[in-house]
Amino acid sequence: MRILWIGHNLGYPPVRGVLMRDYNLLRQAASQCEVHVVAFDQPATRPRNVSAEDCADALRQFCAEVEYIPLASGVFESQKYWLALRGLVSRNPYDINWLASSRMAYLIQRKLERFAFDAIHFDTIGLAQYQEFVAGAGTVLNHHNIESSMMDRRRENEPNRLLRQYWRLEAEKLRRAEQKYCPWFAINIVVSPDDADSLVSLAPGIETRVVANGVDTEFFKPRPDPGGKTLLFCGGLDWYPNGEAMVYFFDEIWPRLSQIDPDVRVLVVGRNPPQWLQQLGASDSRVTVTGFVDDVRPYFQEAAAYFCPIRVGGGTRLKILDALAMGMPLVATSFACSGLPVQHERHALLADTTEAFVDEVIRVLTDPELRKRLAAEGRELVCNKYSWLVIGKSLLDAYRDASGITV
Repeated sequence: MRILWIGHNLGYPPVRGVLMRDYNLLRQAASQCEVHVVAFDQPATRPRNVSAEDCADALRQFCAEVEYIPLASGVFESQKYWLALRGLVSRNPYDINWLASSRMAYLIQRKLERFAFDAIHFDTIGLAQYQEFVAGAGTVLNHHNIESSMMDRRRENEPNRLLRQYWRLEAEKLRRAEQKYCPWFAINIVVSPDDADSLVSLAPGIETRVVANGVDTEFFKPRPDPGGKTLLFCGGLDWYPNGEAMVYFFDEIWPRLSQIDPDVRVLVVGRNPPQWLQQLGASDSRVTVTGFVDDVRPYFQEAAAYFCPIRVGGGTRLKILDALAMGMPLVATSFACSGLPVQHERHALLADTTEAFVDEVIRVLTDPELRKRLAAEGRELVCNKYSWLVIGKSLLDAYRDASGITV
């Protein structure tokens, strides 16, 4: 099959959730198909010492062609704010306005003049506007999250009245966009059965396929239990669900936890930590805030357990899969594990109140046999269901279904 991948990022380096998913899906698709990439370059998604051409060259190691244009609104913060303000009077959500580009439309049309494609992959709802240029190929729309649902949860947790109203308007616009665009595509790809149900409730009759988030089980190998009382959280802290989770943890969970056991330490690893969190790390020797790191594995090896108090968002949490792959016992909210077949007491300890979260953390830190059992079951779950080789097969099946090609 020949595949055209239309992306909102260059999928490299694979060091954060969306980039990690896109890079590995592209690599799996290219193992069986001729893959051409047309994408936006987002400078904010790559380290300063990594150029757009570096990213494209990395993809060219396995893709047939890679072309890209800069995302104009991704260069200056002022442009992002202008887009957000413009959204107040626009019928379209931010996601559509953000990715609207005559240059991208031209690039896609030029690509379609040169090649016939069996399937065309649109990597997020904001790119669905370019579907009108496509004819004669199976089309696939990927949903990293159900964006309207994620915006609804953001609204519910926003204390500022004006921002709450803004998120409400954005959620309504996203719902209209999902209802409009999803039926245009032969297949809508989602990361979990829960997300499939949510999307079908918005656009009845659409075809969905689950292509879950995955993990490189060779890169993230089990580590020996280090013991001790160190907890770890990893994730980009400029992504709202992660930032909100840290506010919840340090406002409500940490005061009780540290009072019960003053020896507990917390590692927070991820790009762009907010100022309040950096100040906490500087003032409390038990809290370490690293910012972005090139390799998270040394931190996984240092910590006795992984904690994930996420309460909003969508999709599935890639860092949870990474932690389970490395044999880390997990304490998390039920919401953080939504979309994953994680069972309480078997693969993880699930806790949805402050008191329960504290109790489960204390329990896992003081019971080495419990840690050993959770680590083994979590690793087995990931290897059986979430290795990228397994995930890649479901992606290729979705492309075949969209194109009408039978094996």
